[in-house]
Parts: sequence; structure tokens; C-alpha cells
Amino acid sequence: MEDKTNKPCSILVVEDDEGLARLIAKSLKNTGFDVGVVHNGVQAVDRVVNNPVGLMLLDYKLPDMSAKQIVDTLKERKFEIPFIIMTGHGDERVAVEMMKAGARDYIVKQGEFFELLPSVIKWVFEELQSKMKLAQANRALEESEKKYRSFVDNALVGVYKANLKGDILYANKALTRIFGYKSPEEMMLDNIRQSPENEKNWKILIDKLQKSGEVKNLEVKVVTKTGQTINLILSGSLAGDVLTGMAIDITEKREFERQLLQSEKLKAMGVMAAGIAHDFNNVLAIIQGNAQLLQISGGDDNEELLNGLRTICRAVKDGTETVRRMSEFTRMEKGTSKFVSVNMLEIVKQAVDFARPKWKDLAHASGVTYDLDLEGLNSVPDVLGKPSELRDVITNMINNALDAMPEGGRISFRMWNEDNTVCTSISDNGNGMSKEVQMSIFDPFYSTKGVEGSGLGMSVAYGIIEKHGGKIDVESQVGKGTIFTIRLPIAVETIHAEKSPEPVNDISARASNYRVLVVDDVKEISDLLNMFLNRQGYNVDSVESGAEAIKMLEKESYDLLLCDLGMPEISGWDMIRATESLERKPKIGLITGWADKIESLKNEDMGVDFVVGKPIDFSILSGHIKEALIIE
Repeated sequence: MEDKTNKPCSILVVEDDEGLARLIAKSLKNTGFDVGVVHNGVQAVDRVVNNPVGLMLLDYKLPDMSAKQIVDTLKERKFEIPFIIMTGHGDERVAVEMMKAGARDYIVKQGEFFELLPSVIKWVFEELQSKMKLAQANRALEESEKKYRSFVDNALVGVYKANLKGDILYANKALTRIFGYKSPEEMMLDNIRQSPENEKNWKILIDKLQKSGEVKNLEVKVVTKTGQTINLILSGSLAGDVLTGMAIDITEKREFERQLLQSEKLKAMGVMAAGIAHDFNNVLAIIQGNAQLLQISGGDDNEELLNGLRTICRAVKDGTETVRRMSEFTRMEKGTSKFVSVNMLEIVKQAVDFARPKWKDLAHASGVTYDLDLEGLNSVPDVLGKPSELRDVITNMINNALDAMPEGGRISFRMWNEDNTVCTSISDNGNGMSKEVQMSIFDPFYSTKGVEGSGLGMSVAYGIIEKHGGKIDVESQVGKGTIFTIRLPIAVETIHAEKSPEPVNDISARASNYRVLVVDDVKEISDLLNMFLNRQGYNVDSVESGAEAIKMLEKESYDLLLCDLGMPEISGWDMIRATESLERKPKIGLITGWADKIESLKNEDMGVDFVVGKPIDFSILSGHIKEALIIE
């Protein structure tokens, strides 16, 4: 996209409040910036198109257009202008939306707005300048590499002459080495077009030469004498019936680029996982909280309902593990410290139950039938592992098998004990895989599902099984189906899983002596905690912002402050500091959706009595509260 930002220190203020716009412009002009002002989206687009600026300072909401609409309109006209978002209220969702849209920063028009604004803009300009210098350095590096290549072309580039039939008339040593021959004479006596791939590429090369007389930088894959597939860049010209040209082997370069791309994708996945973990855990907290309240109040009469609620809670727990595991995967972390004894027979049955909506309910609704054969499942010794991870592996394989049979089919399960190893196989009679696909199936980001697939499923499964000290193999034939076999070492000792939390007991008579203040910016979570603690008998007040909570703490006396860590404007950290000045400091419990911070928070001495992760297990929370308030 063409870069039309020709004024690196010019700023366009887009603000519908004319008085505020003048103040902003004056503040920035005093700092030395060239500032222009418009008051609506149409004016902003027109100004940028006719007189591009270095930076836009955009009000999030304008009378005629939103900030995102302005940015999108400019992009449609091929203008990529850096921008900072201004808003009257700190809103995490707005911040995420606009950062995804390309905002360089996000600033709230409150408090120290005018003091912060110049430094924020200066930082953005410095960042843009750094990127510009980096781009210039990269261009200089590319020029340097071109000069370097000119010195080594004779040694590294293959040179050849050939006729239109493909007979090699001349080959230098570099070309001979590229194609795997011992000498130029051996290569000239052989027919390099004998493989279908080479024949196809030769026809493409000749066709281009006959049309234009020369070919530059034609990238092809060719097969060498030894059967190896390599990447070549071909250039050449045609004089009569004789083709003269060069061939550069870029196989290692392409492999390095592939590895670099995978590395960048992993980094991107790490950023994404960190970004979604908090929001995703908030959603899971709402689901689990409501399910737990229904379990507590539903009684024991409806076993079907209770089983469904238990399944929901187990699925939420697995969802939480998935977020954590994604972070581990992108950081390449491994560990076995929390392995317990696992019954693989139960794991397979649970995975089948988890996948039921896909292989039964949705399939039947589409007129498709799947037959799941569980006859080959047998009792086997326990293995050591994490149940949720192993269950995810099996569920992923079931889903892959279903995807391989869109018209229906059969999935068979077998389980047996072999040489101190528990073996589990899952087979289908679907499309099957070629040898090439089988060799790549466990590579990160390799997918056979096109845009629908992330390419992470089988690579994550491979990593999980490897972390468990096991192996995962694949056997497949095109048109006949696929068999995945998992082998895990038998547990040499029994390590019991952590006991389920004790049921929440009725402590209402004693709890009524204590006052609790709940603070969470997600209303549904705040309401859930309020409802649960009220049922426990506590006197509960709940608010949805740190500012409201501080006002409550200054007016009232509380025994416990139960506070979300990540909140806009005033965070959980700010709340902790605010309690230091209180005459009667309450006990403090932190709640966080940042799964990767829980252990570090527990190990820090911050004056916090306990830390609970989202989604919240009410039994665990109840135990922490009773311990903090010393309720017997």
C-alpha cells in the first residue's frame, strides 16, 4: 500500500467539541507540533486525502462517523495514517477494538489528559521514526547482499546450455552439484526430464521463452538424480534453438523462511493467547458460576440435570486448561509436576461423550450417520498425566476422523497393554492421507483443512503426548482411512488426582457477622459472586468499578474485599494500595482472569490473603474466605 504520510511531525486533531479541540491544538502547538483541527469524519477524510499528515488524534465517537469508519474509509483510498484514539470513558472493549484496527495508542480524556498527551504523541512519533530507520537499514542490507552475491555468482550459480528437447549441452560444476551428478559429463548424458515434475517445469520454461525470448526468476521445484525435491530459481534466454541460462538452488533459503514463518506464527499465537485469556476466562467464569449455583440450589431430585451441570463444569475446567496450554505451547514450556494417575479407558469414554454433539446430534440433523465401535476398548493399567490434556488429544482425533468422513462412516477404538505401555488406537474409514501429508501432519500450522484449519490440533496433540513420555504414530492410505496410535508408559506409582473441593457447607449463621465488598467490572460475574455469598449468609455489597469501591470503603467498614485484578481506570493493584490508608483494613482476596499470573501472585508478598483464578470454583473460594476470616 502506498505510503502518503509526507509530514512526519504534523498532527490532525479530529474532535467534535470545538472548545476541547482548540485546547488540544494549543497544547500540542506549544510543544512544537504542526497541528490542524477538524470536527467531523467527512472533514477528516477530506483533509487527509488532500493534505496527508503524520498522525491523527481521533475522537472515538463523532457526529457523522466513528473513528473506525474514518480509518476504514482512508484505507479504502490507500491512505495508511497512524492514529491515536481519544475517548471520554476508559472502555477495555473499545481499546481492544481500536488496537486491532491499528491504533498506536489509546488515551482517556480525563484526569491528566493534557499532561499525558504530548508525551504519548512524542512516543508514537519516535516509534514511527524507529520503524522508518529500520526499513531504511533493511533496504541498505538488501543492497549490500546484492553486491555480495555478485562476487560469488560464479561459484554458487549453476550455468547451462540446452536445446528445446531438454538435452543438456553444457553444465558447470555448480549445476552438476545442484542436480546430484558426479561430473558435468554424467549430467549431459542423462535425461533430466524423466521425472513428471521436471517434464512439467521444462515445458513451462520453454513456453515462456518462446513467448518473450527470456525468463527471469522463475521459481520451480525439480527432482534431482537422487530423487530429492529442491527449489530452483531459473533465468535464461533463447537464441534460435539453444537455451542459455542460470539456476540458483534456494532450497535452504525456503526452508529457513518456513522455519522463520513458523517462529513468527508462534510469537503471534503467544500474543493472541495472552490477549484472549482474560476475556475467555471471564466468559468461562459466568458459565461455571451459574452451573454451580444451579447445582447448589437444584437439590438431588433431578439426576439428569445434575449430570448435565457436572458435564458443563468439567468442560469449563477443560476450557481453562486449553487457554493455559496454549500459552505453554507458544512459550514452548514443558512440565510434569502436576501429573496424576489416569485411567485411559475413562478418558476415551469421556472424549466420546464430549464429541457427541458432532458425531450424533449435528450429524443426524444433517442426515449423516457415524458408527462408533467401542468393542475394542479393554481395561488397562493407569498412566501418569493430565486428564484434561489427554482428553483433549482423544477428542481432537475423534473430530479429525469425523472431518475425514463428511458423508458418514465408522470410527473404531482399541486399547491394549504392550511392553509396559498402554496403547490406544483410533481408526476411521475416511479419505486417508498421502505419504507427504503423513510426514507433515504433526508440524505446527500444517493443516489439510484449508482456511478452516489452524494447523495446531495435531502439533499440540504431538507435544502433549511427548510431554507425557509417550509416542503418537499414524498409518494411512489414500481412500482407505487412517489409524492413529498413542502409546503411553504405565504409571510405576499411583498419584491420586486432587480431591474435588468439599461441598459448600451452610455457614450462614456465622457468615452473617461479616461484611464483604465485591468488585468486578463484568456485571455478570459481580452478580454471581453477590448471589453466592448472599446464599452463604454474608452481608454483601457489589460494585462494578474501582472508583465506586473506594468510595464504599471510605464510608463503610468491611471484613473482606473481593476484587478483580484487571479493571479499567482503577485496577486491583490500585485497590490494594487504597486499603493501606483505611483505619480498619479488610482482608483481601484477588480474582484474576490472567491464568499465567496466578502462581506468581501467590508467591508475592503484596498484603493479599488469597488469589483465585477465573473461572471461579465456589467451593475453593468459600474455603479461602473461611480461612481468611477464620470462620470455623
